[in-house]
Order: sequence, then C-alpha cells, then structure tokens
Amino acid sequence: MDFSLSTIFEHFTFATWCVAIVLVVMSVLSVAVALNRAFHFRRAKAQSLLFANTVGEELKATNIAAVLESTEAEEFKFSYLARIVKTGLDDARGLKSTAEGELQDLSTVASAMERTVTEERMALSRWMTILATVASTAPFVGLLGTVFGIINSFKGMEATESAGLSAVAGGIAEALVMTGFGLVVAIPAVWLYNWANARVEGFAMEMANSASEMLDYIKKQRAAI
Repeated sequence: MDFSLSTIFEHFTFATWCVAIVLVVMSVLSVAVALNRAFHFRRAKAQSLLFANTVGEELKATNIAAVLESTEAEEFKFSYLARIVKTGLDDARGLKSTAEGELQDLSTVASAMERTVTEERMALSRWMTILATVASTAPFVGLLGTVFGIINSFKGMEATESAGLSAVAGGIAEALVMTGFGLVVAIPAVWLYNWANARVEGFAMEMANSASEMLDYIKKQRAAI
C-alpha cells in the first residue's frame, strides 16, 4: 500500500474529515488570535510610551488640564497608561479638602486605579481563552480522529476477512495522521498562549508600577490638583 498523504486522505471517512476540518479551524483561530494579540500589544505599548513622553513635562509643571486633555486624545486610544493616569487624576480632583477625609480619599483613588489596571489586563487578555482551549483540546480532538481510524481498520478486517497488514494499514495510517495533526495544532497553540500570557504579565507589572507612581504624584501635588 502507498502511504503517501494523498493516498491516506483517500481512505478518510466522513467522520474523519469532520475531525480534520475542526482541527484546521482550531489552528486558524489560534493563529488569528496570536496575530491579533501581537498587534494589540505592540500598539498599546507604543501608544503608552508616546503618552509618557507627551505628558511628562505637563506633569512636572502640574498642568493637569493639559494632561487630562491628552488622555482623551485619539492617538492614545489604546494606551493603558493614559487610562490609568486619567482615572487617578479624575478621582483625585474629587478629593475633599478636609484633612480628615484625605486618607480615605487617597485610598479611593488607589482602588480606582487598581480597578483600571484590572480592566486593562482583561482587555489585553481578550481572546486568549481561545488559545488555551485549542492548546488543551486539540490533542483530544486528534485522538477522536484516531478512534475513527482504528474503527476503519476493524472494518477493513471485516471486509477482507483477514487480519493482514493490507486490511488494517489504511485505518492505522489514518489514525496516526490524525494523532499527529492534533499535536501539530496543539503545540504551537501552547507556545503562543505562553508567549501572550507572559506579555500580559509584563504589562500588568508595568501598569501596577505606573499606578503606584501616579498615587505618589497625587500625594505630592495634591494642592495643584
């Protein structure tokens, strides 16, 4: 028997083709999500760096109005840093002037920025569950195709009334191809998920540090805010 892929594909049953199509869709989805996240990560990072360079002097000069105006600029639409700064300054402007309420108000500002950090982290993690799902389930989907291949082997034995290699070779080859296909889909998805997750963790640490620095700035410049 010829064991070329074209010959093996000719022995695929309808059920096996359905499994193969599902694996193809899963592979396309994982690549699409990875590309989407890579583009979003790059854009968010670039806009946040640009925002930091843009408002740095305004913050030093306590030009709060200019900073808040920059946070709403279209060019910083995807900047996580802009949203953290906006949240901190907006809440700080609502501080009570009494010393009695200062600690409570600053705690409120800190909590507001923490919520913003959480929201931004969720936005950065969007669609990553698809990568995790593909990585964890693709091998099992491949095994389902393996089961169909083994079933075809038994059907071949029944049809030929023989247990020889020629009777089962087609089904076994089909089963092995589907097992390999599942792994080929799953392994890159695992790599891509780990890469994306590491980037999100890095962004989360950066955002937490930015929120902490912003809170310190508000404490020092409270009178000007």
